[in-house]
Amino acid sequence: MLRFALPPSASAATQVTTIGALRDALAAAVGGAVDVVVSRDYDALRQSLLTGAVDGALAPPVVCAQVAPHLRVPLQIVRRGQAAFASALVVLVDSTHILAPRTLRAAWVDPASLCGHVLPKAWLRGRRVALERFFVDEQFLGCHRAALAAVIAGEADIAGVRVLPGGADLAAAIDSHLPGASSRLRALAVTDAVPGDGVVVGQDGGPLVAALRALPQSLLQTVFRAEGFIDAPPGAWDALATVTSPEFQP
Repeated sequence: MLRFALPPSASAATQVTTIGALRDALAAAVGGAVDVVVSRDYDALRQSLLTGAVDGALAPPVVCAQVAPHLRVPLQIVRRGQAAFASALVVLVDSTHILAPRTLRAAWVDPASLCGHVLPKAWLRGRRVALERFFVDEQFLGCHRAALAAVIAGEADIAGVRVLPGGADLAAAIDSHLPGASSRLRALAVTDAVPGDGVVVGQDGGPLVAALRALPQSLLQTVFRAEGFIDAPPGAWDALATVTSPEFQP
C-alpha cells in the first residue's frame, strides 16, 4: 500500500470525504491501494518522509528544503499562476500597531511554517531587528485558520499568512483559511518571495507523481488549493537556507 501525507493545515480545510476522494483517485491511477494521512505537525511530516513511513507528501517549503538532500522533490505547487509566495503580516483593520519591540503578541502556525513563522522572522532579521524578546508573547496554533482567528478574537495582535509575491491576493488568501475574515484584517507588511510548496516522493515515486499529475481539477482545488503542478528545477529550495532560522536550515 502506498501512503501519501498531507500537512496539518489540511485537517482544518479538508473534509474526510474529500480525503477519501483523493485516496480513491490516487488508487485508481496507480492500480493499487493508497492511504492518505494528515500529519500532526511539520516535524512529524518530515520524520515520516525521512523514515519511509510515507511514500510521498505535499510538503511546505521548509520541509522540502530539509528532505531534499535525501529524497526527490519533483513537483512544485502552482497557486494563482505562481509557484512562489510571500508572507503577509496581518493585524486587525483598525489596529494601530507598528512593528516595534515589546508591543506585539504573535499567533504563529508551526515553528517550521515558512509563511506562518519562519519567513516573517527572517524578514525582520533582514531589517536588522533584534528578535530576542521582540514579541511580548508567541503561540503556535497548528494551522493558519487558528492563527487568523486568534487575531480576530483579540487573543493575538499579528499573524502571518501566505500570499502571492507583493500580496495582491491578500483577501483571497485570508478567506481561503477563514471565510469572511478578510474584511477584518489588513497587511502590516509583506515579505520577499520564496519558493512555495512541493511534492516529495521516494526514489521509486514515479507512479505516485504520475497519479498526482492526473488528478481532476476539483481535487487540486479542494485538497491542494492549487491549479496544478510544474516540474521543480534542481535546487529549487536551496535558497531557503539563507532565509530560515538556523534551527530550520537543511
